[in-house]
Amino acid sequence: MSGLLGSTLEQFLKKQDYDVYDINVDISNADAVNNFAAKNTNFDWIIHTAAVTDVDSCEKSRFLCYSVNAQGTKNVRDLAKTIKAKLIYISTASVFSGKEGNYKETDLPYPRNFHDLTKFLGEQIILEYNDGLVLRINLIGIHPRGSRGKNFFEWLIDSIKANKDIQLFSDVTINPLSNWTIAYCISELIKIKPQEKILHLASKSILSKANIGELVIKKLGDYKGKANFVSVDDNQNGAPRPKEMWLNADYVQTKLGLEMPTLESEIEKILKKSHLL
Repeated sequence: MSGLLGSTLEQFLKKQDYDVYDINVDISNADAVNNFAAKNTNFDWIIHTAAVTDVDSCEKSRFLCYSVNAQGTKNVRDLAKTIKAKLIYISTASVFSGKEGNYKETDLPYPRNFHDLTKFLGEQIILEYNDGLVLRINLIGIHPRGSRGKNFFEWLIDSIKANKDIQLFSDVTINPLSNWTIAYCISELIKIKPQEKILHLASKSILSKANIGELVIKKLGDYKGKANFVSVDDNQNGAPRPKEMWLNADYVQTKLGLEMPTLESEIEKILKKSHLL
């Protein structure tokens, strides 16, 4: 559980007195997953957070991306079937085209790049399982163990602290939740045992990545670099990216009673938990 959400879930759920176990196998290797299943059967839930997430790298290394995000998801689903565990699959807001935003669970996905296609294929694999649940999210946060990945928020914090000049997309709009809030929501879903097959988790407020950068710069203070606002269309050497990447989470709030926070309060939470404020 070295990823941002997986490592946070491990800490959060253990504090809730859950027994948490890291499967820690190469999920793209069906034999390795089958060997695990043969030795381990006493699990009520599997939370599938593993994925190749670097969008540009996925365009260049499509076999690896497909092996983990699609074939690996099939192997995890088959594991859940074998040991009769309920399964939560972490998907992404970027399975949609990004032309409209405000996407509901019933809206039709339209992936724009190979990474997003493999996440959509993963959804279809999970939906074939009666006890499978797809959670579409947009995630921001900092690894609780102090390690670093390649996520937007960690890059933003590190660049601001190092006073580096940065480029921020003014036309990519998101309403993510922090790693800590998503961990809480998942713990509540485990208690509720929802019958739904797809759910959206998202914050109440919507900001561009440029707006988020401005907000963090203001909160941290003393930034001596320069923040340049650019269009994602200027990223001509990278994979095409959706722009309106915000989800509608009304269903979760009304049906399941999970109150979503504002994005501004989520940023505050991340900074405080990381001892940056």
